[in-house]
Amino acid sequence: MKFGLHYQLPCTGTQSPVQRYRDTIEQAVHAESLGFESIWPVEQHFNPQLSIMPAPLLLLTAVAERTTTLRLGIAIVLLPLSHPLRVAEEIAVLDVISNGRVEFGIGRGSIPTHFSGFGIDQTESRGRMMEALDMIRQAWTSEQVSFHGQFYSVDDIAVVPKPVQQPHPPIRAAANSLDTFELMGRLGYPIFVASQVNPYAKMRELIPVYHQARAAAGHAEARAEDISLLGPLYVGNSQGQIRAELEPSIRRFLQSVSSIYSSQGQDLGPESSRIKEVLERVRRMTYDKVAEVMGIFETPQACVERLQALHEEFGMGRMICWFNPGGTVPHSQVMRSMELFAAKVMPHFRDDA
Repeated sequence: MKFGLHYQLPCTGTQSPVQRYRDTIEQAVHAESLGFESIWPVEQHFNPQLSIMPAPLLLLTAVAERTTTLRLGIAIVLLPLSHPLRVAEEIAVLDVISNGRVEFGIGRGSIPTHFSGFGIDQTESRGRMMEALDMIRQAWTSEQVSFHGQFYSVDDIAVVPKPVQQPHPPIRAAANSLDTFELMGRLGYPIFVASQVNPYAKMRELIPVYHQARAAAGHAEARAEDISLLGPLYVGNSQGQIRAELEPSIRRFLQSVSSIYSSQGQDLGPESSRIKEVLERVRRMTYDKVAEVMGIFETPQACVERLQALHEEFGMGRMICWFNPGGTVPHSQVMRSMELFAAKVMPHFRDDA
């Protein structure tokens, strides 16, 4: 099994955005030396309590220049919010700068302010994402792009440069809702599954939908590398130490998630019920419940055992570790937990790679 790092980058009023970015870059560079395979920042907008990372490709470009093997993943680019040709250009440039290390993660998003802030109708998110994906693939594989859809239309456009990876960087989609698990299975795309969105019990219902849709569409059985699991993870030498270092950050994470859907009653179509379900679940959460149903906050040996159990159940080929969900764990403690995880946990999974 491969291991990556996830970054969302919340920032409190007492934290420095400059320092938060510098710490993140240092952690990513150190991750390569520790044996982590990849990093996966996420695009978010308009809410510093949740994230100050609206442009994850800029972060990845900085990391690219200080690393040589680390895969540069995006978990995720919010495709409905940008013109697909612009996304195609920027991803290709990052692939060129990094000499072919990009992993292109996509999603349609669910936070209402992201769409209202850019003047985009959220009910169009699915259609925009799928059209954008078709156009981006064409931009990377054809000399000239001609595309005519409901949302985007271009004629004879040359998108340059082309990515180093051929025919294009690997594409992976965030699967959060039932219909997205089914859609991505039917299309045969690899997926991300995020435990903070769908706890382990929910994954037991949804991941089989993905496998069934793949089979029904005639795709080959999913390989381990087709499923990446993203979730909160932290290791320490004792449960007391872990709780002392992590619990304030988890509380802050829960508070920030509870506050993001402020426009009550907004019509989100098929997403409304799922979003309300997630919010109600988050409002009932405690540190102990998070550790039970969506996180792994353990000493090294217990962490190994829980990861082995998840690997056997879900068959994921990559675990993307979110060491600092609320953003308030000090940089030195995040680095120490990363080092302990790399030294005491990751070696148990080398034979599975």
